[in-house]
Amino acid sequence: MEVIVVDDEELSLNRLGNMLAGMPGVEVCGLFYTAAEALRYINENKPDAVFLDICIPETDGLALANKIKDIDGSAKVVFVTGYDEYAVRAFELEAVDYLMKPISRDRLEKTVQRLQRARIGTGRQSKPLMKVSCFGGFRAAVGDSDSGIVNWRSPKTEELFAFLILKKNVSRDEIVNTLWDGLEPDRALTNINSTMYYIRKALSPHGLEKCIAATRKEIRIDSELISCDLYEFERLLRGRPSSKDRVETLDRLAELYKGELFQGKAYEWSFSKSRSLESGFISALLETAEYYREKQGYEQAEKMYKRALEIDPFNEEICGHIIQICLKMGRKSEALRLYLQMEKFLMEELGEKPQAKLKKLFEEQ
Repeated sequence: MEVIVVDDEELSLNRLGNMLAGMPGVEVCGLFYTAAEALRYINENKPDAVFLDICIPETDGLALANKIKDIDGSAKVVFVTGYDEYAVRAFELEAVDYLMKPISRDRLEKTVQRLQRARIGTGRQSKPLMKVSCFGGFRAAVGDSDSGIVNWRSPKTEELFAFLILKKNVSRDEIVNTLWDGLEPDRALTNINSTMYYIRKALSPHGLEKCIAATRKEIRIDSELISCDLYEFERLLRGRPSSKDRVETLDRLAELYKGELFQGKAYEWSFSKSRSLESGFISALLETAEYYREKQGYEQAEKMYKRALEIDPFNEEICGHIIQICLKMGRKSEALRLYLQMEKFLMEELGEKPQAKLKKLFEEQ
């Protein structure tokens, strides 16, 4: 489903655009500050839905909605505003929904679902969409029921599909070197072709065999047909959210991170990527924790540090940050308990005691 957003406030525009980009089956095609820019785009590209702020320069959102309907009667409009006084007039214009700022992710998901149902009713139906989960295991499914789960013929079939999901676009030579290293070239290429056949056969009952495009040299995943937690996670890590959106972004990252990448699968080719993503997530947690500490939001900072320590339980520096906060807030017994837990953990797992500077934190009190 192709959507655009129109809002003259940069923060609101980018925030809604980022939230929509993380929704399954949604492609954000444009963010516009003015009615004129939006109308030019709609006239040429015919998006499926327009998220429209009611208070914009040059004209108001209600008038703009009428112009949009004149250009493309099948385009769906969702009004976004900080005021509820326009609700009745908005629905008179057959708006699909009316969202009040600040918009929560749960509320936006309901709107997107409503838009997708409306598209089916007007014949502008979405392509089949597969949901792929890579964190905490590996799962591919269409819809939420067990009947939609993709069943793979063999572990190798599943592994090749997971490799394609990770790479998006990969040469056949790299596939051979990664998954069939040591085989004669002709036999390895035969294995690729037969495994690709079984991947397509597994996807065929769900109408998704076209999500893979193959040439003689490379194989590519059509990401428009796939909603993948890995893709959203990477997009959020790459982004630089403002301080206002930082917590919301981090909450979403924590929601997506259900465990290591392809957890439970012995995919050696994914280990480096898994460590990189884990490191990026921990860095985001620590950065946000420092942001809170600077503002003396010690409880929020402590939550971030504890989440980071769950992922990296050997990290004495993170443990030290938590101990410092406990001491600062007068919870000396809890700080001591944390130190003793870390000491016991390191002795059991590594056979060594914590660094002296961790214990020194108590001496400074």
